[in-house]
Amino acid sequence: MKIGVVTFTDGRARVAKLTERDCLGFQDRLVSYFKRKKHTVVTPRKVVWNWDTAQQAARKMAVSYPDVVVLNFCVWSFPDLTAQVVNLLPPDIPLLLVGNIMPAHPGWVAFFASAGTLDEIGRPFGRVLGDIRKADVQKEVERFLQLHDPDERARGERAAAMLHGQRYGEFDGPSMGMYTGHIDPSQWMEQFGIHVYHRGQLHLWMLAQKIADERVEAGLKWLEKNCGQILWDKKKLTPGLNGTLARQVRMYLAMKDFCKLEGIDFCGLTGQLDMTEWPELCIGDLQEALLNDIGDWEEPQKKPLICATECDSNGALTMQLMHHLTGTPVLFADMRHYNEKEKIYDLVNSGQHAPWFAKRSNNARTNWKQCRIFPASDFYFKGGGGSVQFYAAPAKTVTFGRIVRLRGSYRMHMFTGSFEKLAAAKQERLAKETTYEWPHAYARFDISLATLRDNYSSNHIHAVIGDHVGALAAACDVLGIEPIVLT
Repeated sequence: MKIGVVTFTDGRARVAKLTERDCLGFQDRLVSYFKRKKHTVVTPRKVVWNWDTAQQAARKMAVSYPDVVVLNFCVWSFPDLTAQVVNLLPPDIPLLLVGNIMPAHPGWVAFFASAGTLDEIGRPFGRVLGDIRKADVQKEVERFLQLHDPDERARGERAAAMLHGQRYGEFDGPSMGMYTGHIDPSQWMEQFGIHVYHRGQLHLWMLAQKIADERVEAGLKWLEKNCGQILWDKKKLTPGLNGTLARQVRMYLAMKDFCKLEGIDFCGLTGQLDMTEWPELCIGDLQEALLNDIGDWEEPQKKPLICATECDSNGALTMQLMHHLTGTPVLFADMRHYNEKEKIYDLVNSGQHAPWFAKRSNNARTNWKQCRIFPASDFYFKGGGGSVQFYAAPAKTVTFGRIVRLRGSYRMHMFTGSFEKLAAAKQERLAKETTYEWPHAYARFDISLATLRDNYSSNHIHAVIGDHVGALAAACDVLGIEPIVLT
């Protein structure tokens, strides 16, 4: 990246002269750090202390047009100098205020005074306080740079643009009173350019009855061959063309066919409290897992069709945006449990996780070998069928996020973390603390539990592998969604 560094000092000539060496010393620390990180650095000829030097600095930045401008404070400086420089900068250049530590001079006073000034004039900026030689300060600076990396932002902007013109299949509506899944179709069309196509689950169920037996039989054989284990019982999970697993296979094929016919790009399925409450019907776990996955018996290399359970439409929107960024499946889970002893989150949902997360192989069969199909939970479901159970493979860096609304306006919380590898006995033990027969992703978050508690506003959470926070924030800016990066 190209980074501009502008350093400020006192507006009195005699004081500016006395503090110049200190100011340049702190500037050199910043410049040296950025150059070690392979960034290109641009600085004005002089420390800003009056109108002439403010103009010179602003012109230098405007001509060189850096990706980020760092405003450097280490001694007292007049806040109006900050305003004058910023006023002459192109408005799309991100600003980062850095307040250095030097007790002999009130650099922090200048930092906070300038922060208030920029708030007053409505110019957004980031803030970092401390010595750039310290790791925690470097981490904060790097996070800001990543959020404003032009390549990441371009990637996010492309992902956002891909939503325009897409069709969302709303198959019934949000289940169990979840307001966070509700949407206004008119708002989606106006704000995102997405058409909401509504159809009931009953229609899909009737279509499922017309699926040819040979297609269903092929699906059953594929699952029996490639799934690690199918735990048949005599009640909920039964074999054969008239069995409960066959009902799910039929429903999956009907959904896949219908989405192709109607040009549905992503969808939500109500699931609970409709089909799941009738013993003659089936649960939606297998269908959702297959739709979100990368292959089946008819398409060994298929594109994931994002599907959100409980017809959580804002969850589906989150997933589709993340999918546009990565091209991979996207996790859908409940924020089910935090094990305080292990300092780990158990992210669980009823069959919704794509089996791709079990191994993250490009070969769907490799991933399915890690999966077991359990009979539907008697506790939650009267409907028959199976839930796809597995443990998500470890991942060093994971981006978590969720789109919600605050008084009708969209916002997105996002943060990073990881998926953890646990010993087999431990993951089995932890799984039995929640709902054993559902899929589990054991996660650590790069934010505190208190930060999560005070900010996050959904029972559902979504995730993709890698750090995509910068791209997601840029996508949100394009879409009119407020990006909220939790740290």
